[in-house]
Amino acid sequence: MCNSLKKGDVYKSFEVLNVFDVPDYHSVAVHLRHLHNGLEIFHLLNDDSENLFAFAFRTPNKTSNGAAHIIEHSVLCGSEKYPVKDPFVILSNQSVKTYLNAMTYSDKTVYPASSIAKADYFNLFSVYGDAVFFPRLDKEIFMQEAYRLEVDENDNPSIQGVVYNEMKGSYSSFESVAFDYAIASLLPGSVYEKDSGGNPLEIPSLSYEGFLAFHKKWYRPDNCFLFLYGNIPTEEQIDFIDKNFVSRFDSKFSDYANTRELQKKNISDFVSLVKPAEITQPVDCYYEGPSGEGEKGNTVLVNWDIGRSDNALTLTEKVVLASVLCNHDGSPLQRVLMESGLGEDIAPQLGLFNSIYTSIITVGLRGVKKGNEKKIEELVLNTIKDLVQNGISKKDIDSTLMGMEYSQREIKRGHGPYSLSLMSRPIYGWLYGDGVENQIKLRSHLQEIRLKIENEPAYLKNLLNSLFLENKKRSLVVVTPSKKYTKNREKAEKELISQMLESKSKEEIKSDCEKLHLYQQKEDSPACLPHLKPADFIINGKPVMNRVATVIENLPSCDGGTIPFIKNIENTNGIVYLDMGFPVDVLNPELYPLLPLFSDCVTECGWKNLSWAQAADETALHTAGIGVNLLTMEQAQTEFSADLRKKYDWIGRDWLVFRMSMIEEESENAMNLLHDCITGVDFSDSKRIKDILTESENVFDSSVIPDGHIFVSSRVCAHRSKKSAVDEIWNGLSQYFTVKKVMSWKTEEIIARFKQIFAEVKAGGAFIHITAEQSGFDRLNKILPEFINKTKISRIKSAYQSSAEDFYNLIEENSSEMTNVFLTSSQVGYASQIIPASLYGTKQSISEEVCAHWLSNNLLWEKVRTIGGAYGVFCNTESMIGSLIFSSYRDPSPFTSCNIFEECLEKASQMDFSEEEVERAVMGCYSHFIQPQSPKGRGTSALTRLLYAVTDEDREQKILGILNMNPAELKKGFKNLYENCKNGDFKEKAVICGEKSAEINKNAGKVITLGV
Repeated sequence: MCNSLKKGDVYKSFEVLNVFDVPDYHSVAVHLRHLHNGLEIFHLLNDDSENLFAFAFRTPNKTSNGAAHIIEHSVLCGSEKYPVKDPFVILSNQSVKTYLNAMTYSDKTVYPASSIAKADYFNLFSVYGDAVFFPRLDKEIFMQEAYRLEVDENDNPSIQGVVYNEMKGSYSSFESVAFDYAIASLLPGSVYEKDSGGNPLEIPSLSYEGFLAFHKKWYRPDNCFLFLYGNIPTEEQIDFIDKNFVSRFDSKFSDYANTRELQKKNISDFVSLVKPAEITQPVDCYYEGPSGEGEKGNTVLVNWDIGRSDNALTLTEKVVLASVLCNHDGSPLQRVLMESGLGEDIAPQLGLFNSIYTSIITVGLRGVKKGNEKKIEELVLNTIKDLVQNGISKKDIDSTLMGMEYSQREIKRGHGPYSLSLMSRPIYGWLYGDGVENQIKLRSHLQEIRLKIENEPAYLKNLLNSLFLENKKRSLVVVTPSKKYTKNREKAEKELISQMLESKSKEEIKSDCEKLHLYQQKEDSPACLPHLKPADFIINGKPVMNRVATVIENLPSCDGGTIPFIKNIENTNGIVYLDMGFPVDVLNPELYPLLPLFSDCVTECGWKNLSWAQAADETALHTAGIGVNLLTMEQAQTEFSADLRKKYDWIGRDWLVFRMSMIEEESENAMNLLHDCITGVDFSDSKRIKDILTESENVFDSSVIPDGHIFVSSRVCAHRSKKSAVDEIWNGLSQYFTVKKVMSWKTEEIIARFKQIFAEVKAGGAFIHITAEQSGFDRLNKILPEFINKTKISRIKSAYQSSAEDFYNLIEENSSEMTNVFLTSSQVGYASQIIPASLYGTKQSISEEVCAHWLSNNLLWEKVRTIGGAYGVFCNTESMIGSLIFSSYRDPSPFTSCNIFEECLEKASQMDFSEEEVERAVMGCYSHFIQPQSPKGRGTSALTRLLYAVTDEDREQKILGILNMNPAELKKGFKNLYENCKNGDFKEKAVICGEKSAEINKNAGKVITLGV
């Protein structure tokens, strides 16, 4: 890492505003602003080879017409330098990106992308920069992404559009709607009262001219903040910006605010739009939200506007306070709400929301009976009053600080690079004119708060009093699930269509749509978009790939045998990640459907002499959490894995895995807790178990609509193998039906089954897997032998003798129908279809992987998303079960999509591919195999591969096969898949859709109504 810029320097007309060290992130921060066009840059320069850029713009909207969201979609549909219909999808197809996205927030829009290859990074930078500042924004793009009227073959009109259908999906999710109400209730008169994503009933009020004006107003260099992260020198990045954009800015934006005073006025004008009107007294708000069959209780949310966080210290202060109140089940507010009996479970909206102008904190319950709403508010207020009067327990404070210390140490990577979590605060400081430098959260802020807590006894109590009890900016929001909500929206949509038809005849609509479809079907050449070559990633005949060194040892078990000890040594910053797996295939298959509910309860209902709340307190004090996962595995039948399968007879099985992480210093306390949990759970707290099961039911109910594509994909795979059947039984709609059934059982019967399960599973033996630094292993080596003996961990026993058919028979609502249809209250649908494919390790499976990637980002995207209006479409191989799976997401015509899946495969099988087309597809497919991982992620991946019997040699062969793919092999892959589609002995389909889908009667097999 080398930086030669100093504060006050001017480089290529960029003034260096500041340069300072950020040791917590091993970075040097360089803050610059262009002297003429006002573009602001903030670079965290370090040694990380995963470089990221993010263009951020202020994009407030005083209406819910979705302009900001529609612009976000549309700018990535072609630009001056890259005049292709969908450069975003082409990049997905051909880049080795590690992240590629665009996000519309309530008052800003952000365009981030990252890559570990410098040339690829600058390719992405060029395309994104051109897209946001110089997009085409054709009328056809507006019709495609925003809305349009369409008339089907029966002359029935409808409104279509990618954003329109995406937001219909959002308004079909009760939890999403409830959260929007909570935020809007506290922020009257601001843009936060509106829906930046767009209310489908208001989206058609946006004209094409208004769409263009919105982009012109906000997408300017003087309204742009460019966040950079990684090891590419700042000067090199500025050279690139200067060469590709600056002179073009001068031509397009002749009126930009080239003085700081004008920019300050722009910020002031922006703040006037986002600053809410003052609330002088608490308000009560009552709303309705979407609901399926059956009566569901209300969701009741108590919300506070706890003020601005104009620097990272005040933000950290609020995070500490929110964590003390509701960080885990045993925290004061969560515990008292759960024990109150006023509702079924904690509302998922709970927590601190701090990504907008002011910070909001929300607590509450869902499943609340009518008449209990005010009781919840009183309970929350009385609990806070008690904390102010009598103080917060030291244990609650210590566990909060320990959790935040853990969070500061942990090297994270979720659904994108670590740098994504670092960009939000600098963007926040720029957005509202608070300054960038004081927004970066540091360990010193936490230490400062820790010292205040130690030296000022009333510090936290005073904060509680001022932010909550004395704070009148409070709302009580009650959201009632109602079938009338969706019916009323459907009625309003019909009225809207009628109004739109007054200004345009059906013939004109058809003509416009024909023009749009011609535009959409126009062949594009991606040649203008640069890409890397597969050969660049093969060194000395070996592919560049992620490799993890895994050591497998044996530890003495309590019965004279041994248990597997799997080790991954990683730089974890002093954190230990432990997995302890017990085989569940020692059980009779009939117990499998209960395992997810058992897993929800086993670490959450207390143990030894500790109540569930006390156990939660102790867990938070000494660990970052103890949880349980279920894993179902199948052995890879490859040449390379033969020795592995022979040596370790415990791989390829089904597991209940206790997962715990802790800082090294807490290892002994944490392991004692895990021992107590495994040996001391007796499931005696029947009320707590019933509460957990109710929460599990509510989680399932609220996940079916937003995650519909996952559920239909699981359903179509259910009969392909024992593993896929178990996946469906544990995670699919089968589990939904199981939960509903179990909720009618007597609690005593549930407890008896849980006790049986745990006794049999513990007797089945275990493995231990740890990811840590060497110092962590040194500590644990002294602890593990005693832990194994006193926990009575035995050698791993053989599995119960069962067949795949035994598990097929356990699939709920099993059907031999080719198409299963599940009805919900959703206004959009989800579709999935499965066809035969090749098994893992075969040469054909390698070409099919590239085929699936190409289909997702080419034909399927064009037909299902671009033309069909679905928000998402996917195609992926599941080579462990020899299958190719198609699915669509927030789809207005899910049954039609099922037909399109096959049409796209047929068309692809007839195509010829050039060398360059194959290279592009290969690079995009290969990008999935070189995603950087966190230390924890590397350890988890290593364990998963081991349990699947997938070796590095298998992975190397697969990746090398992908990188060496040629046109003939790709064409053969498509031909094989299409032959499988025509001649295969299975081709199941599944659809989730609304009750009024016009396509149901003519396309459905078995129709099942879900109560969501």
